[in-house]
Amino acid sequence: MQPFSRFLVYFLAVARHNSIRKAAEELNIAGSAINRHILLGEQQLQTPLFERLPSGMRLTATGELLYGCAQRWVKDLDDLNRQIEDLKGIRHGQVDLLAPEALSRTFLPELVCRMKVSHPGVILNMTIRDNQSIPVALLAGKGDIALVLDPEDMRDLTVIARMSFPLGFICRPDHPLAELPAIRLTQCAEYDMVVPEAPLALASVFTRLVDAGRVTPHVAARANNVQMIISLVTTGIGIGFLSYLDVMSEVRKGDLVFVPLLGPHIPHLTLALVHDRTRQLSRTTQVVENVIEEIMRLNMN
Repeated sequence: MQPFSRFLVYFLAVARHNSIRKAAEELNIAGSAINRHILLGEQQLQTPLFERLPSGMRLTATGELLYGCAQRWVKDLDDLNRQIEDLKGIRHGQVDLLAPEALSRTFLPELVCRMKVSHPGVILNMTIRDNQSIPVALLAGKGDIALVLDPEDMRDLTVIARMSFPLGFICRPDHPLAELPAIRLTQCAEYDMVVPEAPLALASVFTRLVDAGRVTPHVAARANNVQMIISLVTTGIGIGFLSYLDVMSEVRKGDLVFVPLLGPHIPHLTLALVHDRTRQLSRTTQVVENVIEEIMRLNMN
């Protein structure tokens, strides 16, 4: 059942595509019918919702307001449907999870595997976004729950669980550092290093630690991608500065060794599971939260 008017359905489609033609293709409706309903809507509201440009349709300020409200209405309806499904038992359902790319290699695959075993009928829709944009997207209704690294402004979010990952150096199992339980930055200066570059957040952290310790690292290579750093270390180019989160998979398989960094004021990478405090979560979403918390507990032990 479609509870929204044809005008709203057509409006949302045009706003998504910035095009009547593409909206018509998506909805399998004649473009003239879509245009007629939008014109009638603009007539009733007594204000234009789109700027009609040679390149397509662009929302006006009023259109942006309506689009934001309509997205929330759609999300609220989705929440209602999920809660109705909950009353029938958690056999099916969908949960929208926002997460940073850093979790795509180890954490999220483990979550999907666990959900497949415990609740095979639940579909987990994962959207990878820039870490800093995740809280804003969550509050805009673009996800049910989110995983955020080093969260800052949490005023409108509820933190369900947190865990921290140490920073340190990765090396091959045959490297001299592999035998040490922990290491200071000064002890690493004699070894070739693969260091993180911006936009990786660890780039600025590494720079601060080097400046504070007055250490001159022997830089063999720089990379702005975690997988590239791991690949360079694996091939023997040098040791690499990363967090344990970045290399959990390789460490567990024995391909690399992670050596935590010792010293005053060494930061940790924090991972937080959060949701919008103003929204009532479905039972299906709560189940996913519980599985994520379980993974966090296991990784902290």
